[in-house]
Amino acid sequence: MTEKDLLISWLNDAHGMENALIQVLEHQVKDAQDFPHVQAKLEQHLEQTRRHAEMVKGCIETLGGKTSTIKTGMATLFGQMQAVSTGPAKDEMVKNALADYAAENFEIASYTALIRAAEDLNEQQTATVCQQIRQEEEEMALWLQQNLPTLVQQTLKAVTTR
Repeated sequence: MTEKDLLISWLNDAHGMENALIQVLEHQVKDAQDFPHVQAKLEQHLEQTRRHAEMVKGCIETLGGKTSTIKTGMATLFGQMQAVSTGPAKDEMVKNALADYAAENFEIASYTALIRAAEDLNEQQTATVCQQIRQEEEEMALWLQQNLPTLVQQTLKAVTTR
């Protein structure tokens, strides 16, 4: 395996990760109907995530690789299972936000590693794409961090008023 092959493999991991998150976000958008501001943000991030998957696929193809059907399929299955596992509950919005915050930070770390690898291999186009994606993931992580306290308060209030 060459260094470039390893970069392509890591990009395939990121591609699978984005596809898994698409599944999760599709369910979360439906679950957030009682929280319009959260639902709007999740819809926006769902579209970003779809775009990220396409951008990463483009990087893989530019480097001469192909997307991994196995990695994408497994990640999609994992995403579907995660979406179902957080199904309807009184505290689902808080649990979803916690899971999303962890996922965003994992994505940030993944894209940081991809940027370093791409730069070291003089693959500036890939590095630039990964920097753009990482920036959007950082923005979503910050939004979650800022909005989590309000979601907790709203959830506690909803439980006590029932």
